[in-house]
Amino acid sequence: MSIKVVIIEDHPITLRSLTETIDWASLDCEIAGTAPNGMDGYKLCLDVQPDILLTDISMPHKDGLQMVEELREEMPDLKVIIITGYDQFQYASRAIKLAVFDYILKPIRNEEVIRSVQRAAREIQRMQEIGSSLRLRQQTQLLSLLTNMSRAGLNVYQMMEDVGMRAGAYYFIIVQPEALHSVPMAIMYGIDSLLSTVSARTLSIMLYDSLVLYVMRDDLDEAWQDEAAQLVELIADAVPVRVRFGISELEKSYHKVRKTYQQARQALWETAMSQEGTLCCFYSQVRTSADASMAQIHQKLGALIERADLSDEFAQEASRTIVDLSGQQYSHLRALVSLYVLMFSKKFPSSNNSQVEKALNDAWYVTCEAEVSGCLAHLSAVLRQDEQPDQSKYSLLTKNVLEYIRLHGAESLKLNDVAEHFRVSSNYLSALISRETGTLFHAHVLRVKMEIAHTLLADPRVRVEEVAHAVGYSNYVSFYNVFKRLEHMTPSQYREMLASQQPESGSQ
Repeated sequence: MSIKVVIIEDHPITLRSLTETIDWASLDCEIAGTAPNGMDGYKLCLDVQPDILLTDISMPHKDGLQMVEELREEMPDLKVIIITGYDQFQYASRAIKLAVFDYILKPIRNEEVIRSVQRAAREIQRMQEIGSSLRLRQQTQLLSLLTNMSRAGLNVYQMMEDVGMRAGAYYFIIVQPEALHSVPMAIMYGIDSLLSTVSARTLSIMLYDSLVLYVMRDDLDEAWQDEAAQLVELIADAVPVRVRFGISELEKSYHKVRKTYQQARQALWETAMSQEGTLCCFYSQVRTSADASMAQIHQKLGALIERADLSDEFAQEASRTIVDLSGQQYSHLRALVSLYVLMFSKKFPSSNNSQVEKALNDAWYVTCEAEVSGCLAHLSAVLRQDEQPDQSKYSLLTKNVLEYIRLHGAESLKLNDVAEHFRVSSNYLSALISRETGTLFHAHVLRVKMEIAHTLLADPRVRVEEVAHAVGYSNYVSFYNVFKRLEHMTPSQYREMLASQQPESGSQ
């Protein structure tokens, strides 16, 4: 994508020379607009949002530095190149305070302009790469926190601080398509760029069947609900199909991040189960307005989970109950199966999170009792094969180490570093993990990396090379070889397999 340049110059000859005698296309740039003074230039910059601004200082109505000073509040990353004469160099100290990128002295030479613009373009590209890398680290960290049970004692605050995600308060919005056979990821393209146009600080990840928005705020101001409603309206107007929303409460404690996320999930489920066709629900509304029929559904599902086992017979019984509770309405059926899978996988925890994710994805496309039964029977079969030992028999140290691996698995974890963190010797820790779990420390780390990779690969917005870096591999080839050895397919083949499992939009 070309870099947008705006030129503000009050001398027509100079302006014409800058726009017509420089080959801007060869610099991968385009002239997004010009203006003859600072007042018009300010309005133009706000309209076209340029990457680079070339501006004279001395101009009528408003000088160039006044314009830049006002723009800095709206466009802090704008690269400003000042055009000035020798007799105007007293403006230099003021320009430095405004973080001006470069100066070009009159008379202007095209070679100087080209060199300055090329330097600015390289800096813009570098910052974009840093921003992209940071955003992927943020997404990976959030994904890790939401998909693993966070225990007391872990420094979640520091984990969020390390990737620039800590705020005074936060909440979650979960976005999910309402229509049958809508492919969640296919309708979510462009949401990130859409949200970048508003002042709210957000981060989005694809998780299971939905888009999860993590929204950061400076404080616990009650205006957050108005902000959430505006975001919902913005997204609902932008996506091509009907979607439903679940919104959590506003929270300040990061040790409750997973609980807050589950609030949004609960609100989303209540939205799907609503008999009134509601498309958006706050968790606070769930707590205060749940009717008797909804409470009865919760009670029956809870009773079903209490009796649940991993047999195919129980999968059939559960499917019959769920179909009855849904009233055989597609949206209600899929919501109930998704909730049941989440509750079922919590009762029978598995080391194979990717299969649980697959069951959640499959749940969103069921249309009848036979398909529900097949989905639940497959999940039960996977859990029966899971050879994970009973974690209740693990020592406290082993439990804490495994949790540490789950939360930091995307990093370059080494046995010595983890042993030092828990103040034990590496030999002792290695022997303990191997003896109690039957699996080597390194294998636990690899398993967590692959689980994170599975989820990231399910999002086509993330390139395979970025997935490799996100799970701690600086060398893509190493990630490729490890993934192929453990999964018996390449990362691209895994992504193609996921795509082939998605029903075509509109198919019945």
